[in-house]
Amino acid sequence: METWHDLAYVYTSLSQWRDAEVCLLKSKAISPHSASRWHSTGLLYKAKDLHKESLKSFKKALDVDPNHVPSLISTSIVLRELNEQSLPVVRSFLTDALRLDRTNPSAWYNLGLLYETETGGSALEAAECFEAAALLQESAPVEPFR
Repeated sequence: METWHDLAYVYTSLSQWRDAEVCLLKSKAISPHSASRWHSTGLLYKAKDLHKESLKSFKKALDVDPNHVPSLISTSIVLRELNEQSLPVVRSFLTDALRLDRTNPSAWYNLGLLYETETGGSALEAAECFEAAALLQESAPVEPFR
């Protein structure tokens, strides 16, 4: 099933929407209630600039698995981009992700972006988050262990 998600991600990054959708349909046939599939669907919608639809998919992923770190991070990114939620809500998604996975460079990076954009945000806190993200990214394996 993860192979279908990985392939959907590749097709999404190449803007081959139909091929990505086919991969996600294959994944759905294998496991209709997969947080990972909902997350991949959300990434596809986000790539197509359908941010509200992507947010719905990330929410469905979190309904299936409230601890799905990629969906927590992606939700925070879309909410920040839409400027529809208060920054504390965005921060809560990122801190939840970091509570579950302290070594996630994307969560640290996005928390740094949040500190950077906050009114009265701390430049030092943002820099520390960016530094943590860079160090973790450098030491991350090319392909995650499963």
